[in-house]
Amino acid sequence: MLRADSEYFEIETPVKFVAQVRDLLIDLQTVKPWIYWTDFLLTSAVLYATLWVSCTASIGSMVWCVAVVICSAASFRAVVFTHEIAHRRPGQLRGFSLAWNMLCGIPFLIPSFLYWDHRCHHIYPSYGTPSDAEYLFLRDRRALRALIFLLLPLTFPLLSMLRFFLMTPLALSSRRMDQRIWQRASSLYFMNLLYLREYDASAHARARWIQEVSCFLWAWTVVGLLVAGTIPLTAAASIYLLSVLWMFVNQVRTLVAHRYASHGESMSYTQQILDSYTFPYGVLPELWAPLGMRYHALHHVSPSLPYHAMHRAHRRLMRDLPADSPYRKTIQNTPWSALRRTIAGDLLRIENQDAR
Repeated sequence: MLRADSEYFEIETPVKFVAQVRDLLIDLQTVKPWIYWTDFLLTSAVLYATLWVSCTASIGSMVWCVAVVICSAASFRAVVFTHEIAHRRPGQLRGFSLAWNMLCGIPFLIPSFLYWDHRCHHIYPSYGTPSDAEYLFLRDRRALRALIFLLLPLTFPLLSMLRFFLMTPLALSSRRMDQRIWQRASSLYFMNLLYLREYDASAHARARWIQEVSCFLWAWTVVGLLVAGTIPLTAAASIYLLSVLWMFVNQVRTLVAHRYASHGESMSYTQQILDSYTFPYGVLPELWAPLGMRYHALHHVSPSLPYHAMHRAHRRLMRDLPADSPYRKTIQNTPWSALRRTIAGDLLRIENQDAR
């Protein structure tokens, strides 16, 4: 049972509700690879074209400003594909993970193995507990904790570089060091300080080490080019700025993805849905919450639903679900309204007899 402050929802038949939603969406589960490939390759083309402009244009000029903003948006969209990769079964997108790592994961020093543990954010009983790497426990001083969370992107580019520049050799040096690095420094969205990633077979997978060593070589190459002056400091400053920009947007998106009402207790699937938000209005959410992330409650209803089916699925649920459906309670007009409620501690209170 989850209790918090101001809102109250009583869910008598949560399993029935989840089953009803999934039945409504069963025909939308088919992944269309051509959409993924077209979207990602076009996004990557825009990303690298505007990256070149932002690194060569005069800093502060109008051309530079436009290039930085567009490149940040394209970078964010490209990065979010790692979320889709994490939810796809083997064989659904042949070669896509490799292409993503080559064009985005390794150059950005965020290889896909850092997100292999994402599914713990969806399953019972780990969601909203210390076993969930992606859950924020704001507790008291919520405004201060949220502010610190929003300022963290200032350090992320440097931390990503140090992770592979220094820690990969340590991970290669001994099993004990590798275990510590895997547990504490090998999760992409490490938001829960109590989280320890399980040192399982994925830590020893061939794909992990290929990505690990590739990022190590890339990090050293970048440092070498900076020291040699091949990469001008102005270009490095532009890359840092646009990286901080898209990372900041992602921090805002993360803060409004959930209510963060849990105090470490397990939550049923219905509680996960009620703990999540939906932003169906306007076109701006496609920029700050791309690839269907604006429908985060829907994603927790059906994690395997491909992003290109999200909008259609949302419209179907709003049409066919009853007026008192829990899903309707996740709708928010703007991210600012959700952010204000989260920071103010205006959470939810759920009575639920079902523990699964």
